[in-house]
Amino acid sequence: MRSPTIYPIVTPKPPANSALGIPVMTKDPIRILLIDRHALVRAGLRVLLESRSGLIVVGEASDSAEALTLAAKEDPDIILYESDEEHAESVDCIAELLAAARKARVVLVTGGRNTEVHHRAVRQGAIGIVFKDQPADVLFKAIEKIHAGEAWFDRTMVANVLTQFSRARNGPANPNAEKIATLSEREREIITLIGMGLKNKEIGERLYISEITVRHHLTSVFAKLGTADRLELVIYAYQNGLAQLPR
Repeated sequence: MRSPTIYPIVTPKPPANSALGIPVMTKDPIRILLIDRHALVRAGLRVLLESRSGLIVVGEASDSAEALTLAAKEDPDIILYESDEEHAESVDCIAELLAAARKARVVLVTGGRNTEVHHRAVRQGAIGIVFKDQPADVLFKAIEKIHAGEAWFDRTMVANVLTQFSRARNGPANPNAEKIATLSEREREIITLIGMGLKNKEIGERLYISEITVRHHLTSVFAKLGTADRLELVIYAYQNGLAQLPR
């Protein structure tokens, strides 16, 4: 009786650093959902993104309904969202997308310079804006930075402030409406000027009141809105349309 032939089992080795022989730990790819009305644009973006190591497209959508379904199903890390510059309300879907995909971060991809649309997108929850006329490397860097927890805006935007409120989720029309209604016209003026970056002395000069009077108004504003300091007030003002985002 012949002895059975024994074949050795070869277990593939993990990739190793050629110099140290240490296994290389590969990171999970950044999972991206594309939302754009144009099929050719989506196809081009997919090819571009997947040419970059560490990026993978998990879905494409042409409208908000399809996008919401895919966002809930795929739970992407990044959502690239194309805005309709002619209709500011086109970005209102962003809050719903963030509610459907809780870990996702939205990057607005736009071909226009309509600041009203961009600021509205940020208030809805977008945490980055990339323009279509920028190089591909800009898009790659934006995705990677945002995935790492940073914001990606034009330098004129106050990114550190925006990061703190741009992940706001969809909720009631405005739960702060009653508080805002208690503000006087002068208090609203002061909030607007603070949102522009003015100091108390500059605000006093602009409104022809003393710096002490400005401080008294601010004390009243903090109490009415429930904000603890100037930074919280700025964030609150941007969220609730009491001040415009820096241009």
